[in-house]
Order: sequence, then C-alpha cells, then structure tokens
Amino acid sequence: MPHNQDEEVEIIPVSPLRRLEKRMEHIESTSFDSKEFYRELVDIIRLNQQLVDELAKSNDALRIELSRIPSRLDDLTSRLSELLSFIKASASEEGSAGSPMLEQKLDQLVETNKKILETNQSVVSALEDVEKKMRRPAPPMQMLRRPLPKPAVQP
Repeated sequence: MPHNQDEEVEIIPVSPLRRLEKRMEHIESTSFDSKEFYRELVDIIRLNQQLVDELAKSNDALRIELSRIPSRLDDLTSRLSELLSFIKASASEEGSAGSPMLEQKLDQLVETNKKILETNQSVVSALEDVEKKMRRPAPPMQMLRRPLPKPAVQP
C-alpha cells in the first residue's frame, strides 16, 4: 500500500475506544425512572407540608402562652402590693421601738418590688416583639434538590 506524504497517519490504542463504547452503551441503556423521581418529589412535598403544619401548631401554642404572661404579671404585682400594704399596716399598728428599722426594710422591699416590676415590663415588651416577629409570614421554603441517580460506570 503506497503511502501518500500529505496524508497523516496516527496509531492509537483500541482498548480505550472500546471502553468508551461500552460506557456509552451502558449510559444509553440506562433509562431515567420518572415515576420514582415524581414519587420522591411528592414525598418531599408531603414532608415539607408536615413541617409547616407542625411549625404553625407550635407558633399558635407559643402565642397562647405569651398572651397569658402579662395578666399573670399583673396579678403577681397586685398581690405583692397587697402584701406590702398588710406589712406596712401591721408595722404602723405595733408602734414599737423597732419600727424605723422595719420601715427601712419595707422601703427596701418596695424598691426591690419596683425593680422587679420594671424588669417584668421589659420582659413583656421583649415578648411582644417576639410575637410580632412570629406573626410575619415566613419566607417560602425552597424545595430540596436531590441529584438525579447516576448510572454505574463500568471500566
């Protein structure tokens, strides 16, 4: 066979080409199972909806508990004020020599009670802020993306 000088000749091994052909045949023979993909997609959507439902229930329960706090704090404050008025009344009725000391202690107790009231009011305002933030609609959750199944590669 005469060899033309303008013609390029290259010698390449055939085994990598054969492996590549087999791999292509395998990829072409492997089909994408769309039913399984959609089944998994529906399962993910159901799970997502369950999570949203649970979050909504928890959110409602938390709102109910938060709404009860201010009335309980008011009740506590009124009971403490009532207790202090009883103590002051009993101290003024006694009129003993130790009453200035008792009056000083009661004044300290009143001041402590005022500080507790201020702290409780700041807690209530913080809880109201949390409630406002919780009432905002949550940003939509993005779908979880699962990679498509990869076909097995044979060497």
